Amino acid sequence: MNTQVKDLTDHKTKKKQKLKNTFRILISLIAFVCLIKFGKVDLHTAFKYLIKVNPVYFILAYLSYMITVLIAAVRFYFSSHALGFNKNFFQLLQLNFVGAFFNNFLPTTFGGDALRGYYLRQGSHISLAKAAACIIYERYTGMIVLFWAASLAFILQSTGIINQSAWQVPQQLILFTHIGSIITIFLIPFLPQISNLFFGHSNWIYKKVIEPVVIYWHDLKLMTRVLILSLLLQIFVLSCHFFIAMALGIKIPFSYYLVFYPLTTIAGFMIPSLNGLGIREGAYIYFLSRVNINNEQGLAFSVCWLIILLITSVIGGLVYMFGDFRKHKPLS
Repeated sequence: MNTQVKDLTDHKTKKKQKLKNTFRILISLIAFVCLIKFGKVDLHTAFKYLIKVNPVYFILAYLSYMITVLIAAVRFYFSSHALGFNKNFFQLLQLNFVGAFFNNFLPTTFGGDALRGYYLRQGSHISLAKAAACIIYERYTGMIVLFWAASLAFILQSTGIINQSAWQVPQQLILFTHIGSIITIFLIPFLPQISNLFFGHSNWIYKKVIEPVVIYWHDLKLMTRVLILSLLLQIFVLSCHFFIAMALGIKIPFSYYLVFYPLTTIAGFMIPSLNGLGIREGAYIYFLSRVNINNEQGLAFSVCWLIILLITSVIGGLVYMFGDFRKHKPLS
């Protein structure tokens, strides 16, 4: 009887996930169609920009991105070991490649982050909630830096330090960014205290959401280290974008990198789609058009970024087949 119930539950879960994945793919397809039909993008012209890419700058762009993968593995090492997991650095690096593969290629039941959490826990007796908490914490620190970078650029522009005529974005986006930054500074850090104040220690939210990651709030040294690593990671992602622009011969105001990359990433993360596909390209075209870059160049830029992600995904696929990240290796 229990087996039948379990099979029925698994079937419902798989069916639900399949519907979610179908919805994401549909959103991506609609986004692409709208991008071409209403965005007035000439694919032939965009292709011409792509075939003229400077290979030296593109290689520098990819090398910058590879550095971010290494930094992310260091961050993963510190954040996971704080919770008692003991995968070594090389295994965690492999897990990041595997996550990239599943995030970019397959709308599977196991998304890239879910798979990283699953294999992080494998070989240990630590709860799945803590594995999920580690992955969420990494995502959270990355989002913090993105919101702060964009908010900083908007503040510098409003005070006149950045030339106000260099670029302009709608006030709604500026407000959204500042609200996101305020939440990360004045709300999220105090969630344990807020939860205890209103619900006490025995509530579901505390046990399932806060307790698995409470160590991150209590260990200031760890939190500072992870935030610094997240900052370094985003700096190299920005340098990757800078080299993509150089490869395409596109001139973008330096300060604008602090705005358009964070906001396009946040858009791809928040809007349901196949790993941001379609949404991301539309966002790049929109934001780059704000600094007088035509739609074709904007699409070429986003495709270059996509190629870098896909190359990394191919490496992740090879790692998934031949890597040793599944093994449990006790600390020496």
